[in-house]
Amino acid sequence: MIAMLIADSRAQERRAISYEAHEQAARQTEEYWEWLECADDSELRKLVAEDPRLHLACVDITMKDAVEMAKEIRAHSSEVYMILVADMTISPAVYMRPTIGAESLLLRPLDGRQIRDVLSEAVGTYVKRFLDTGDRRVFVLENRGAKELIEYDRICYFESREKKLFCNTGDEEYPFYGTLDQLEEQLGDAFIRCHRSFLANAKKIERVFLSQNCLELEGAIELPLSRSCKPAIKEFIKQNPGR
Repeated sequence: MIAMLIADSRAQERRAISYEAHEQAARQTEEYWEWLECADDSELRKLVAEDPRLHLACVDITMKDAVEMAKEIRAHSSEVYMILVADMTISPAVYMRPTIGAESLLLRPLDGRQIRDVLSEAVGTYVKRFLDTGDRRVFVLENRGAKELIEYDRICYFESREKKLFCNTGDEEYPFYGTLDQLEEQLGDAFIRCHRSFLANAKKIERVFLSQNCLELEGAIELPLSRSCKPAIKEFIKQNPGR
């Protein structure tokens, strides 16, 4: 699932952006999209506080506190494709910052052609960047015909149970079908087998307790460590002293 936020205080403008975003999504992707819309600063502030995982965002920077909200969106979703809506009353120095990382700009007065060109480029760039099977920044899983795109940095571990695989991010888990053996081969050294039912994100491992047969990941997540997997874990410790 791809999530896009459209936050614009002008209703007609918001509808035009939303319409074109839907059109481009239908033309360029086959994935399921989630659409989030905010009509004012209070709605945007409330949504950002919920820490949604966004893939694309279009933010009207003229709204109250919108610059700070855009910064928070970037901090929460580092890979988000950011589009800003601005006008000549605001200096580009205010919003063209690395902490926001805008990749496209809609400059008022807007017209249909500008909106179409920017949205076409945004969706096309996103597709090329994240849905390309050669890209290693996101894990793509399929469940009941829908695709979920999950950044590798979010994934804590994969678990096999109930004849399914589960991708766990610490606060959410996503079920899909497959085998842990196939997944281990696919993911390579980025994930390490610690048990017949668990595959841990190597970057998330904070401590290894060999005598207690367990690993501790970021967020105080504990995973079991089986005897057959200890040699690989010992080699991991040797290459990563202090863990």
